[in-house]
Amino acid sequence: MTYQDIETFLTIVTSPTLSKAAETLYITQPALSHRLSSLEGELGTNLIVRQKGVRTIELTEAGKRFIPVAEKWEQLWQETKEINYKAPMSPLRIANVDSLNIYFMPKVYTGFIKNHKDCRLNISTMRSNAAYEAIENQTVDLALVTNPHFFKKVHTRSLFHESMKFICSKKTDYAEVVSPDDLSVENEIFIPWSSPFLMWHDYWFGNTQEKRISLDNMSLFEQFLHLENAWAIVPSTIAYTLEKKTYFRTCRMTNGPEARTCYAIYSDKRKQIDLQQEFLDTLAQVAGQFPDVEIAKTQFRT
Repeated sequence: MTYQDIETFLTIVTSPTLSKAAETLYITQPALSHRLSSLEGELGTNLIVRQKGVRTIELTEAGKRFIPVAEKWEQLWQETKEINYKAPMSPLRIANVDSLNIYFMPKVYTGFIKNHKDCRLNISTMRSNAAYEAIENQTVDLALVTNPHFFKKVHTRSLFHESMKFICSKKTDYAEVVSPDDLSVENEIFIPWSSPFLMWHDYWFGNTQEKRISLDNMSLFEQFLHLENAWAIVPSTIAYTLEKKTYFRTCRMTNGPEARTCYAIYSDKRKQIDLQQEFLDTLAQVAGQFPDVEIAKTQFRT
């Protein structure tokens, strides 16, 4: 018994004549009669009364009893087909600054996706000011930034604070405790982490162009840190990850820069608030695994 057999029978039941049933199914009447005979043969009984000269359809008693069975069969068939149907995945559009991407955010993304298989992530890398514009234009749902700005329709909440660390190659001779007075920018691998960091850097080193290497992203940072006497100031999440690779070491620092803050920004017309909060919950869990990171309380369910 096939779905085609059941479809044929139920079409016959709701049609005034066999020819009309055949027309509804877009088949010839002989083809319809063949399907009906095949079904009757499988059931071992006639389903319609066949009389010469009678064009209207008349069901036998067995045919009448088979109607609810055929309807249930058709319903079960439809439910079976829907087993493979997957509900649309919920989209979540995330943007974050480059310095979070390399060592930190991959753990956040994989942890979130593991527990939210019905979510489709769209990830972009943006500077803080571009992320604010994307949130305001509603092309991004949630963004992670390090330089807060004021946009009328965008909310800013702190997520976590991480201390800034001095890092260098294990081959260098830097002391276990360093001061800005001990350092030369001619050996610095410089990345402008945040506005407070830039203010600290200008105070101690001036607005100089003598930095050994200046970068606007993290893609080459690790390779340059192997250079002779190279040093850098980095957020603790990056320092901790690099230290584990055994090639680098961190030193305590006096008069160092203040902790860097990571912020979440989102629109006042935000959607999927629960999904965004669950993403931030995952982020907080990952951030809490790093030393020298202080988690802030950020709630969207208000």
